[in-house]
Amino acid sequence: MSEGRVPTPDFDESRYDRPNKEWLCGNTCDGCPCRIGPSPSGECRATTECQPQLVVKEGEAKGTWKCTRPKDWGGPCTAGPLPDGTCCRAIPKCRPVRSLRSKRGMVTRVLVVACIGLLLMGLGGPLREAFITPAPLSAHHTGPAFDRLAAKFGASDCAACHAEVRMSYDSVIASAFEAGKTSLTFAKFISPHPKDFSRMDQSCLACHADQSFHAASVVDDVSCSICHREHQGAGSLASVSESHCAICHGDAAQMLASSKKGGALSAALFERKAAPGLVVHPSSRTPEGFTRVIHSFAADHPEFQVLREKQVDANTLKFNHRTHLTGDIPRLNGKALACADCHRPDTSGAFMQRITFEQNCRVCHALNFDENTPGMQLPHGDATYVRAYLRSLPTQYADYATRTLGISRKDEITTFVQTRMTDLRKRTLAGENLERSVFFADASTGEATVIAGAKSLARAKFAGCAYCHEVTPHGDAAPLITPPQAPDRWMLHAKFDHSKHTAMACADCHAAAKSTATADVIMPSVKSCTTCHSPKGGVADTCVTCHGYHNPKPSALSASSAAAHSLK
Repeated sequence: MSEGRVPTPDFDESRYDRPNKEWLCGNTCDGCPCRIGPSPSGECRATTECQPQLVVKEGEAKGTWKCTRPKDWGGPCTAGPLPDGTCCRAIPKCRPVRSLRSKRGMVTRVLVVACIGLLLMGLGGPLREAFITPAPLSAHHTGPAFDRLAAKFGASDCAACHAEVRMSYDSVIASAFEAGKTSLTFAKFISPHPKDFSRMDQSCLACHADQSFHAASVVDDVSCSICHREHQGAGSLASVSESHCAICHGDAAQMLASSKKGGALSAALFERKAAPGLVVHPSSRTPEGFTRVIHSFAADHPEFQVLREKQVDANTLKFNHRTHLTGDIPRLNGKALACADCHRPDTSGAFMQRITFEQNCRVCHALNFDENTPGMQLPHGDATYVRAYLRSLPTQYADYATRTLGISRKDEITTFVQTRMTDLRKRTLAGENLERSVFFADASTGEATVIAGAKSLARAKFAGCAYCHEVTPHGDAAPLITPPQAPDRWMLHAKFDHSKHTAMACADCHAAAKSTATADVIMPSVKSCTTCHSPKGGVADTCVTCHGYHNPKPSALSASSAAAHSLK
């Protein structure tokens, strides 16, 4: 460093200096860079500390050379310029260094060139498939079955989902720019509600055509790939996490918007249809729909609608669970009745078979109207047949005598029939009274005694149709007996599988021992379910454990409405 050139008192060697130049003077780190600095090509241009100035006073011929060194460099030197007018203080040459700006630019250019080179080699070479595939596909989208399905749409490889795979470079670039106008905007990146449906989503819907609906009131449909993440491994497709559902269902603004939209739509758009033949417990949709803010099942899931609204079972069959489970009734095979004696799983194990008289009730509730003739059984299921049977009792008794008792002589058969009919008339006075007793006797008029039956099993004596059924007079015709309608499905918006709950007793979820009326709904509550289905219970409690995002198109939806509500 030259004499007189010292750093300023406030110079900080560690300060971050980012000048708007490509090159810096090599003496910058010492706090005394030269004034002119390096050339654009990085060469040091330092010569002397000043450029002397010739001062010619009036009357002088030659003049005097004056030092022009500035104050920040120490001011005019004491020695002054040389006689020939050159500065006496030469500045040693330095080695200019690149600025941070220049270094950053070089690194950026190198990386851009390297990336372009790798992309060209990867996308254009024989390893293209391996290069663009991040991980193996799930089992759902591989194998012969998927290949056959994809072939129907003109592709059996990556192009089945990614149309760009077989595009030219020009088409790929154009597609990227087109996507950038919507899905790649800054507003979409920071929004928790992605809204656009790409061409890949249309590929999804080519196979999954029946999965194109959520609720009709959904405000912002999201791309399939937001929730269904592919290329996560060769196993099952990655499950939908609770956070995906909470994007909308945990957002009060989204739920409010959905409620407003749903209030203006037809109720037919929200109907859920069960499989043909199933009896479903009716549930009415509230005007605001299912738009309550929910973050998780264990935290803030509302009580099930059937319990929250204190709904009742509309089944007209007169039944008392408590009597059957804890009451003083005949024992079945020497044991008290248990839930499993009547409620048996179907072939799938997920649901229970429908309760029927023949399979579940007849074993205890005989239709024997004549206790002195235990083999005589009334037909069940049609009041017209019952009345016809009662009005042809002589013939029925004669047939019973021949087929069951083995009586063959006509006079003996006649005697048997007359004896039985006389006995009945003593108790019922006339045929009409017999019919009235059979149809309309109930718990208040009928008897509930126990008699010996087949297989030494204690059976309840027949008391009358009205003992279990709703019976209504119908003029001169046979009375109307309301068919019992025990629901096969209770909560159609949720899914349940009994086979996954076999480690629990029925009473752990269903308080049947406390139910005294058919109208009682003994479904489990949310509190009962969260005992296990919660972080504390350790059993899965995600939304998709019980709910499915996709719903089938409502049957009442017209073609024009379907187009308006289908995914774009």
